[in-house]
Amino acid sequence: MTGGGTGLGYGIATRLAQQGVAVTLAARRVNVLEEAARRLRSDVEGAQIAIQKCDVTEEDDIAAAVEVASGPDGQLDIAVANAGSGAPGPVLALTSEHWRHANDLNILGTALTIKHAAHAMKERGGSIVAISSSEGFKIARYMSPYTVTKAAVESLVRCAALELAPFAIRVNCIQPGFVPTEGTALAFDGEDEKHLVEVTPLGRPGRPEEIGDAVLYFASESGSWVTGQVLAVDGGMVIPEGVSFEKLCRKLYGDELMDECVGPAQDEPPRR
Repeated sequence: MTGGGTGLGYGIATRLAQQGVAVTLAARRVNVLEEAARRLRSDVEGAQIAIQKCDVTEEDDIAAAVEVASGPDGQLDIAVANAGSGAPGPVLALTSEHWRHANDLNILGTALTIKHAAHAMKERGGSIVAISSSEGFKIARYMSPYTVTKAAVESLVRCAALELAPFAIRVNCIQPGFVPTEGTALAFDGEDEKHLVEVTPLGRPGRPEEIGDAVLYFASESGSWVTGQVLAVDGGMVIPEGVSFEKLCRKLYGDELMDECVGPAQDEPPRR
């Protein structure tokens, strides 16, 4: 699990550990990894957690992390390429360094994770899951390095799925919507978060563990005939919404019927 110490990575790791999966958390900061491992062992009875310092832009680091995760028999069953980031900025102002950072972390890091995980899976097969973003599909202004490289991750997943299928290695991708994490707390203020919820049809943010549920599907027997797919787990955020004909329907059918058929306002999300 790259990027496994915080945010989505930690939530995915929690879901996997709850199902008895032995999890290796890989990230750059050892202190963060140690705290994440402590929390997981405390929260999930019997959790088998290992940690490995890993910068996904460094191939030797990824190889070492895969070796730890593979254990004594050298077999890896599940790999999650979650590490990723990207700096905001207008196209007219972005520097080559902005682009290199996003390319190296999101594309190169994912590609190297797939490469080394696949080598460890070649004998018995396995499941690789990359984490993209709703912004890889629904274009975000002033976030082009992130948007472009996350779209590239999805293309990479399809390439790898074709090439690795003969080894019974399945490669899929999850496209999360707005999931509050430590990272989003630094990037967005209250108004930003409110807007992200407003453009989510299900009317609430996601939880990291819900991304973990999708990983479990891809990694389990339930997903054994699924490869090369991109699954949006986003509360409906990437649905390409067109013009609403509510006004016309009110003219045709009346307000009383339409009031029964139209859901609550966005500031009153559905009860659940």
